Amino acid sequence: MRGVLATVKNLHFVGIGGARLSGLAKLYQDRGYNITGSDANESKSVQNLINRGVKVFIGHSPVNIDGADLVVYTNAVGNDNPEVKTALDKGIPVIEGAELLGKLMGEVGRGIAIAGTHGKTTTTAMTALVLTAGGLDPTVLVGGEIEAFQGNHRSGKSDYMVVEACEFKSSFLFLRPSIELITNIDWDHPDCFPTMKDVLKTFADFVSLLPNKGTLILWGDDPNADYLKKRYKGKTVTFGYQPQFDWEIAEYHSLEPLGIIGRINYKGKSHGELYLKVPGRHNLQNAMGALVIASELGVDTKVALKALTEFNGVKRRFEIKGEYRGAMIVDDYAHHPGAVKATLASARQGFKGRIWCVFQPHLYSRTKFLLDEFAKSFNDADILVLADIYPAREIDPGDISSKDLAVKAGRFHTDVRYFGDFDTIVNHLTKHVQKDDLVITMGAGNIFKVGERLLNNVII
Repeated sequence: MRGVLATVKNLHFVGIGGARLSGLAKLYQDRGYNITGSDANESKSVQNLINRGVKVFIGHSPVNIDGADLVVYTNAVGNDNPEVKTALDKGIPVIEGAELLGKLMGEVGRGIAIAGTHGKTTTTAMTALVLTAGGLDPTVLVGGEIEAFQGNHRSGKSDYMVVEACEFKSSFLFLRPSIELITNIDWDHPDCFPTMKDVLKTFADFVSLLPNKGTLILWGDDPNADYLKKRYKGKTVTFGYQPQFDWEIAEYHSLEPLGIIGRINYKGKSHGELYLKVPGRHNLQNAMGALVIASELGVDTKVALKALTEFNGVKRRFEIKGEYRGAMIVDDYAHHPGAVKATLASARQGFKGRIWCVFQPHLYSRTKFLLDEFAKSFNDADILVLADIYPAREIDPGDISSKDLAVKAGRFHTDVRYFGDFDTIVNHLTKHVQKDDLVITMGAGNIFKVGERLLNNVII
């Protein structure tokens, strides 16, 4: 064992089934530490950890931390968790997952942090694959499952570490990057960022983490790119759809059934074509970000382009789940108006049939504060079906619901159907979905179960 945890042997993760903590647990297990954990519910992520030999308790109890030298928790469970409180009472060191990730990044050496309101998971996954193909052997932690890695992490042997950097509660400020890529900035997480100004401030603080000899990579088309560029005195690289950027996507068009291709330039000179099996203008943006990082680290452009052509997506990011009575079933994690619009626009570009969007709003606070934006974000769907709000970490305040969204969306969309519970939604879809339709289950909660029930013919 090395580095900051040299005197620690047994790590206990509270909320181990989450995206960040599950990956961290596996990274530290690969580094020789004994890992235990707990989570409120069973899940595929939890089962994967159990299959790796990790002891996972379902439910939180003070006895679960017996034998732990360090307790790691996630902001999703908070400081009031009984295991966290017991550890503090007993004098066992406690650390939030983002802080531990930052320590690991500093220990590995050369951190590459990918942030942004939308696209950071896919861009991180693409970057990880490109750097791996380029022989850089990176350590990786991403917030989604990558087929090539059979999960959400990779333990490399080089000093490169690629991580998805999340702005929620400013957790990415614990990181120690030498390269940052910011895909875009939008107002999200109103429960911790009351205004857009607060969001901009935390991203500016994130940029300030870079050393003088670091590199800041920005999506130039974002309206806040210039603001961030002025905040950093070191090297800055821009990419986007306009010729004034260092890297330009000069032309692009969709490919049937769900691909896209774009011609790319660097400093005005052609660098070939970027072909993707995944759809959408936004995915070209994500791929360009990965290509820029690869170029900065010396990976041959041809090698990077080839790796990107083999990218099959990330779980829950426009994930093709299967076919139901001749209709395609897709699942997507989009839970912010900007991501919803981009995902549906991509589907519309490459799909000729009817598009059903089965949307589950995520968090009462997000739905309330972004209600007007959500209402206008479904225009590329032919039919909008709404499930009840997924509360996640929140308690129902009683002043916002999916019925409210249905009323608002009905002002901009001709076919809005609110059903609430999954049983009613599934039964409705079985009666009305037709051959050649596209059904997209969408949201950051458990709406994916609707598509899985259709595919498995689980009808109540």
